[in-house]
Amino acid sequence: MQIRNISIRNFRGIRELNWAVPDARLICLIGRGDSTKSTIIESLRRAFFPQWNISFDDADFYCGNPENPINIEVVLGGLTDSFRDLEKYGHMLTGWNEVTQTLAPEPGEGLEDALRIRLIVSDDLEPSWSVIKRDEDDGIPFKASDRAKVAVSLIGAMSDRHLTWSRGSILNQLTESQGITSSLAGAARAAKAALNARRAQDLASFDTVAATAEAASRALGVKVADTYRSHLDADAINVRMAGLALHDGNIPLRQLGLGSKRMLTIGLQKKTINSKHITLFDEVELGLEPHRIARLLQHLKEDKAGQYFLTTHSPVVLRELTVDDLHVVHYQDGVVNVIAANRPAISDFVQGKIRSGAEAFLAPKIVICEGATEVGFLRGLDEYWTSNKERESFAYRGIAMFDANGAGNISEIAKSIFLLGYDVAVLADSDAPDQFSDEDADELRAKGIEVIKWGGGLSIEERLFADLPWGAVEKSFSLACAISNNTDRILDQIQSQYGQGFDRNFEAWIDGERLRTSLGKAAKISDWFKRQSWGRDWALAVSGYIDGDDIQDSDLVRKLITMRSWVDSV
Repeated sequence: MQIRNISIRNFRGIRELNWAVPDARLICLIGRGDSTKSTIIESLRRAFFPQWNISFDDADFYCGNPENPINIEVVLGGLTDSFRDLEKYGHMLTGWNEVTQTLAPEPGEGLEDALRIRLIVSDDLEPSWSVIKRDEDDGIPFKASDRAKVAVSLIGAMSDRHLTWSRGSILNQLTESQGITSSLAGAARAAKAALNARRAQDLASFDTVAATAEAASRALGVKVADTYRSHLDADAINVRMAGLALHDGNIPLRQLGLGSKRMLTIGLQKKTINSKHITLFDEVELGLEPHRIARLLQHLKEDKAGQYFLTTHSPVVLRELTVDDLHVVHYQDGVVNVIAANRPAISDFVQGKIRSGAEAFLAPKIVICEGATEVGFLRGLDEYWTSNKERESFAYRGIAMFDANGAGNISEIAKSIFLLGYDVAVLADSDAPDQFSDEDADELRAKGIEVIKWGGGLSIEERLFADLPWGAVEKSFSLACAISNNTDRILDQIQSQYGQGFDRNFEAWIDGERLRTSLGKAAKISDWFKRQSWGRDWALAVSGYIDGDDIQDSDLVRKLITMRSWVDSV
C-alpha cells in the first residue's frame, strides 16, 4: 500500500496542509528548520498507529488550542484485496486520479481504488480513526488490526524498541506468534529453577527472614503446609516479550551506537515485510558518517516493496539523492506547502545545482552571488555586523549563499530556485551586461526577487576601490600583497592598468581617481580576492570603514543597506 495524499489540520505547528504525494518509492522532505517536516512524519505515524492507546495532549493542537480539532486525513492507494473486500471496506472505496492528483468520492474507470482514512482528536483527547468517502461522512471505524496491516513504522532517533520482542517491534513481526506465550512461561519457570539451585549461595539471608516469618505464623495459628522460604513469584516476574532483547553474545544490541542501531533496524525492516510497507525515517543522517549515509540510501532505493518518507538537514543526503526524490517544505503562519524539486521546467537544471550547493537548499532565504568574491565578502560582512553592530547573523535569519559561478548563470539559477518557493536575492556586478543586463535584473524584480547590482558598470572590486575611504583602499592593497605573498607582482598588475607615470613606491601614494580605478581593475582582472576565504578576509579588513559618514551616499553603502534590509525582512 502507498500514501497518495496527506491532509493535516490543527496538528502541532500545522494549521493547514494538503499535499498530493507523488507516486514514488522514496520521498525526502527538505527545507529550513521548524518547517514542520518532522510533524508531517509524526502525523503519518499517528494516522496508522496500530494500537488504541496512543496519547494526545493540548500541546498537540495548533497553538495549543484544543477548541480546533486535530484532523489528519490520508488517501491510501495500492490496496490489498482484503481491504477491497465488501465485508471489510469495499463499500467505502474512493477513486484516486494520478494524472490530476485529485480524489473522487467513487471508484471509476481510469481511477485507482483508494481509501480515505481520517484521524480526529477533539478536546477530550480521545483519538478516533475512521474510513470516509466525503467530508461530511461520519464513516466507519478503521480498526487497529487493519491499521497494523498498512505496516507503517517510524525509524526515529531511538531505535531500541525494535531490537526487542516488544509489541509492534520489527523483531516481533519476524517471530512466529504461535507458542510465544508458552515459551515465555517456560522462561519464567527456568529462572525460578536456576535461582533455587543457588539457594545456599544467594538466598541464605532471605531464607533467615522467611524462617522468622514462619515462626510468627505458627505462633499465631496460621497453618504452614511445608516450610517458608524465599522464591521468585512466577506471576510477579511476568517475563514479557519486551524483556527479550537481541544480544551479540552477552551484550545487548541496544548498546550499539545510534547510527549502527538505525542501520540494523532498517535492515530488519526490509527482512520483516515481504509485502508493501511504509517506513518513516526522521533525520535519516542522524548518527551516520557520510559513507554510511550513502550505503543506507542505496539500501532504501533497492527496496521495491517499501514507500519511504525521509526528512533531512544534511547536504550529504541531498547530494546522494536525485531531484526526483526531493520535496521542499515551506511554512508560513501555520500554512504548509510541499513543492516537488523535479518541476518539469527546471528539474535537470536544479539537479546539478543541488549537487554543487546543497547547503543553500536547506535554508528559507538564498542569496545568489555572482561569484566566490561576493560569497566571501558577504560572509565577512555577516561576521562584522554580528560582532560589531550586534545584528542578527545570516544563519539566525535563515540566509544561505549560493555561488552562481558567473554572471551568465544568475538569471536561470535565481528563477529556478524562486520556483521552488525560496525567498531569493541576487548580488551581482554590472560590468558584463551581455551576461546579466539591466533588463535581466528587472525581469527578476518583477517576479519578486530582490536584485542588488552595483552601479556604474563596475565589478565588486571596482566598486569598493572607488567608494571606500582611502584608509580602506590602503588596507585592501596590503591584504592583496599578503595573499599573493609577492608585492612586486601586485604592483606590476596595477601598473599594467595605470600606464605611464605609475609610482611603485606605494607608501607615497596619494588618493586619486586614476589610481583607484587602476587598483579596482587590477583586483578584478588578476583575481586578488577570487576565493571565498579571500573575499571574507577583505570584508573583515574594510567593514569598519563602511560606517563612515563620508561614504553614506555612495553606491556601495546604499546597495549594502538594501542587502541588509532584505536579510532582516520577515
